[in-house]
Amino acid sequence: MLIVSENCTLENIMITKKNTENNFNLTPCDVIFSHVNKPKDFLMCKSTNVFDDRWRVNIYSKRYVEGIEGKYISGSYFVHFDKSNGDLRFVSPKT
Repeated sequence: MLIVSENCTLENIMITKKNTENNFNLTPCDVIFSHVNKPKDFLMCKSTNVFDDRWRVNIYSKRYVEGIEGKYISGSYFVHFDKSNGDLRFVSPKT
């Protein structure tokens, strides 16, 4: 259901919808690198919701062992994350 005020324009509705969609799809991986340095051998970031607003964020990097590329977790963080505004706070100490 969409509730529209009398003086609302289509442009305002589209902007509001776009902002809502972006906030809903926001993940800790989208903001983690504003808090920690991105490794030079960065491969990917994976965030998993543990419960409520607590998330486990793993940062994977690549490593070559005897000429074969592999991946390893170069950083792992337990964080509080608020999807509505992108606020991220560390629960476990940063390493």
